Amino acid sequence: MVDQDYGRYSDIFIFIPEKRQVIRIAEGCGDNLLWEDIENGYVDYIYYAQHELNVDIPEVDGGMVLLEEPLRDKYQCMADCIPDVLDMAYGSRIIRYIALA
Repeated sequence: MVDQDYGRYSDIFIFIPEKRQVIRIAEGCGDNLLWEDIENGYVDYIYYAQHELNVDIPEVDGGMVLLEEPLRDKYQCMADCIPDVLDMAYGSRIIRYIALA
């Protein structure tokens, strides 16, 4: 079966000039939810990895944004979740970023 929404929900990359970081944002596959998360009402998550803009582009941080409803119900596309990822990663939803192709 072909996922009709794949393009809208494929991984995205953004550059944060102020932090000199590239963030990869991806739809969670469900494997990282703990029993405690499920008991607390979480059903899905967004995974993100922060990479320092450097010669070898090392991963320097990352995490998950836990969701109480399925990602595809909450957001119309992956780009819609960027403010929530920025808030989790940097404590602010209002950080300048550049979407990368």
